[in-house]
Amino acid sequence: MITHRALRPLVLLLVVVLASVAFARDPFATYPFTASEFRDADKLQTACAAPAAAGFLCEDLEGTLTRIPTKGVDLIFSPAGEIVAAFAKVQKGQNLGSYAIENRDNLIPSEGAFPGAALLLDGVYHAPEDAAGTWTVDGPSTLVGTFTYTAAGLDVAVRVVVSNVEQTLNYTVDVTAPEGLEDVPETVAIAFVGIGRQTTPTIKVGQGETFTLNPLSTPVSDPAYVSLQTNNRNTDNAIVLTPGDGGDPLAAISLGERRVAMQAPFDGDATLAIDAYLGKNELVRYYQEGYDDLPGLFNPNILGRMSLWLLIALEFIHDYVGNWGLSIIVLTLLFRVLVWPLITTQTKSMFGMQRLQPELQKLQKKHKDDREKLTQETMKLYKDAGVNPAGGCLPILVQMPLFIILWRVFVNFEFDEGFLWVPDLGAPDPFFILPALYVAVMLAQSWFSAKGNPTMLRQSMIINLVFVFIMVGFPAGVLVYFVVSMGVQVFQYWLLSRNQPAPVVLAKKKA
Repeated sequence: MITHRALRPLVLLLVVVLASVAFARDPFATYPFTASEFRDADKLQTACAAPAAAGFLCEDLEGTLTRIPTKGVDLIFSPAGEIVAAFAKVQKGQNLGSYAIENRDNLIPSEGAFPGAALLLDGVYHAPEDAAGTWTVDGPSTLVGTFTYTAAGLDVAVRVVVSNVEQTLNYTVDVTAPEGLEDVPETVAIAFVGIGRQTTPTIKVGQGETFTLNPLSTPVSDPAYVSLQTNNRNTDNAIVLTPGDGGDPLAAISLGERRVAMQAPFDGDATLAIDAYLGKNELVRYYQEGYDDLPGLFNPNILGRMSLWLLIALEFIHDYVGNWGLSIIVLTLLFRVLVWPLITTQTKSMFGMQRLQPELQKLQKKHKDDREKLTQETMKLYKDAGVNPAGGCLPILVQMPLFIILWRVFVNFEFDEGFLWVPDLGAPDPFFILPALYVAVMLAQSWFSAKGNPTMLRQSMIINLVFVFIMVGFPAGVLVYFVVSMGVQVFQYWLLSRNQPAPVVLAKKKA
């Protein structure tokens, strides 16, 4: 039996972790940031001190940057509105805590020749001079940055819109040549280099209903998009550029050395308008951003297509119930109805194995030195008791893909709506009620699944208490799904356990 004394250290540790998470979480806003605050700042300092130092961050290690944490990606901007770092989040609303410039989920490589959303003149980057800018609040979920600077004598005005709900940044860049300037470029472009630590990222350019994989450095007019992706396997991270509204006609181009750009001709002035997605190379997020129909950007497998069906079902339910929290509950209950027969089969097999535990233990002691005899007697015990030890395996195998799909949908979906005490289902529960409910249902599930085996019960409960440290940072919508889903399963366990027979005790053979 688990005593209060045994649980006390775990409870205290849980309280400390929850409190630290609560104080560490930053709301959507602007925060000053310097390169010295990177967790691996010493490596950056050493690299920049080398004789052959390279990388845009080496130009100004002491400058003041701007950090903006959003639900899907944490961004760090230069004083000119360029993107110095972008940390993609595995799940929406995740609290990263600290940043390492060499983190594989940092989409902007620090050793690159220029930062993200850099202005190129005839394909060449000129560091901004006399940069100045401000950030303003435009509603509860939007920040707008306006910047001015000069580059190679050209006047540049930048406007960038950052949303806490969408992962797409809206850039509008006006470039003007002052009167009398002789050295005027033929093209201007907004460019990205990346992605992350990947030295050979996948580059795609879409046009109409087709796309080109790893294209040559030739401008493609009227593009649907140009992208940098970690690979072509529908995993990891991506940067996707699409033409924005209100700008000049753009051409997409791969510039080699893992660089891509959207460019326009320049005849004294130009307006570049692009939308830039930075984050996970993930179908649910693409669907919400409106990128799921871009040709060749993402090629879903059967599980991906099922995810889209679930998304459509979730949105259909939302149209009727009017709240994402209720939509999650309804979809989860429908899923539980679907797998109810499978869970019943699995549970009956589990209870059957529990009833056999006393006799199994006797056999293990009796034949501990004869493995073959133990196997024979164990199989005979299963047969005499009418229990199939593999009876719970097939239901689990059938359920797992469905559980994985549901989890992927909820962990990547942007709900942007409150439910009951939770102000935002797309962010962690600030009151930790959902994590507490999750612990309760998981402990109840452990009690049923390990009934009659105190050692297994103790181990299962400890594992579940430790696992809550991970769950506490999940979006509240994900925890609503887990709590409802596991709650229904516990209820099903209880129903099936009421009429379970007593543990099996086989009759002893007469001498």
